[in-house]
Amino acid sequence: MDLWRLCRRPNADLSGEGARILGGRWNSPGRPAVYFAEHPALAALEVRVHLDLPFELLPNDFVLMRAMLPDKLVTEIDNASGDTVAVGDTWLVRGSSAALRVPSVLLPHAWNILLNPRHPDAARARIAGIDPFHFDPRLWQPLGGESFSPTIRVPNS
Repeated sequence: MDLWRLCRRPNADLSGEGARILGGRWNSPGRPAVYFAEHPALAALEVRVHLDLPFELLPNDFVLMRAMLPDKLVTEIDNASGDTVAVGDTWLVRGSSAALRVPSVLLPHAWNILLNPRHPDAARARIAGIDPFHFDPRLWQPLGGESFSPTIRVPNS
């Protein structure tokens, strides 16, 4: 399974340190986890929704990391309602699998994958690539601004 993570270059690893320090939707501070998405576009949206900076002030060291993990090491959550932090913490403590597939809050029918770096099988996750990433400035345009009107060009017959 390909997993995608958009992060700043110093955090492009499989340690889960950022989530251990800050916590996240699926884990409390003190519990390491690595957050991935099943598609690079979802990884970008998951990061964008938390960036409260003008486009001009964005750091220029974002990277898109692709990791690989055998499918059989991923379990899927049965029920995502309720306290997601408690669900994630329970999964991390039990250590029942190396990775957990959880629904994205941003997009229906899209999924994120959590990696438990303390699980023995997490060592089977491999970083397959790290590429520079630059956000498209249109993601920072205010709503209701100038309207977009595409030009359709028809080839001469």
